[in-house]
Amino acid sequence: MKIGFIGTGQMGKPMALNLLKAKHELNVFARHPEKISDLKTAGASFRPSPAEAARASELLVLCLPTDAEVDEVVGGNEGLLAGASPGTVVLDATTGTPAAAQRVARNLKAKGIEYLDAPISGGVKGAVEGKLTFMAGGEDRAIDQAVPAMEAMGTTIFRVGPVGTGRMVKALNQIITGMNVLILCESVVLAQKAGVTPERVFEILSKCSANSYHLQTKLPQFIIPGKFDGGFRIDLMIKDLEIALQTAKELKTPMLFTGMATQVYRAASAGGYGSKDISVMANFLGSFVGVDFWAKNRENF
Repeated sequence: MKIGFIGTGQMGKPMALNLLKAKHELNVFARHPEKISDLKTAGASFRPSPAEAARASELLVLCLPTDAEVDEVVGGNEGLLAGASPGTVVLDATTGTPAAAQRVARNLKAKGIEYLDAPISGGVKGAVEGKLTFMAGGEDRAIDQAVPAMEAMGTTIFRVGPVGTGRMVKALNQIITGMNVLILCESVVLAQKAGVTPERVFEILSKCSANSYHLQTKLPQFIIPGKFDGGFRIDLMIKDLEIALQTAKELKTPMLFTGMATQVYRAASAGGYGSKDISVMANFLGSFVGVDFWAKNRENF
C-alpha cells in the first residue's frame, strides 16, 4: 500500500519502520526529518507537508501526542484535508478524547475521507517488535482497508464499534494501568521498608494471585535495576487519565479512584518525575519514608 505517516516519535518511528519492513511504500511528514534519517535510509520518502503526504497515499497513519496536534495535521495550513483524495482512509493511533475523534471524523467524511480512531497498546517494546494491539472504532469497510497496515505494526486488532469507541476502550486501559502501577509501587515500597527486596517480591508474587502484566514488566525492567528512563512517561499518563476524566464528566459518571490517581501522578510530575517511566512512582512514594530505588543511579536523575 501507499501509506502516509505523521508522528514519528518514540512509538511512531518503530511503527513506521515495521511498515517499511512489510514492503509498504511510506510517505513521511516530520517537522524535524533530520531526527529520523534512518527512516529515509530504510526506504521512506519524506514529504514537506501533511497535504503532500496525503496526495501520495491511500492510507494515512497518525500517531500524535494530543487532539491539538491531530487538529493541526488534519485541518491546518497544508493539512491532510488539502491533499487527501476521496476514499482515503485515516488511521489515527493517537490517544485522545472520543468526542474529538467524532468531530474529526465528521470533518473528513464531508470530503469523502474515512476516519478510524485506533489507539494502540503495547508500549515502545510492542511498537519495536510489531506486537501492538489496535482498538479500532469506525466502519468495517474502512477497517478492512487499514488491516494490512495494522498487521504490519501489531498482532491484535479489535473492531470496537463506531468512531470514538476505540478511544473509549483505550481510556479504560489507561485507567486500569495507572492504578495497577500505583498499587504495585506502593506495595514494593512497603515491602522494602519491611526488609523484603523487589527481587523477592517479583519472585514470589509472580506465582501468586497478585501476578499481573505490570508486575511482570515494571518490576524487572525498571524498579529492580533502578533505571526509569524510557518506557511510558508520567506526563503522558496524566494526559491519558485526564482524557478519561473528561469523558466521564461528559457522561455524568463519577470516577473517584481515577481522580485520586490522577492527582498522585500530578504530584510526582510537579516533583520532577514527569519525564520518567510511570514505575518511578515507587521512588516518589518511597521518598516519604526514606525508600530509594534509584540510589545506585542517582546521577541519572
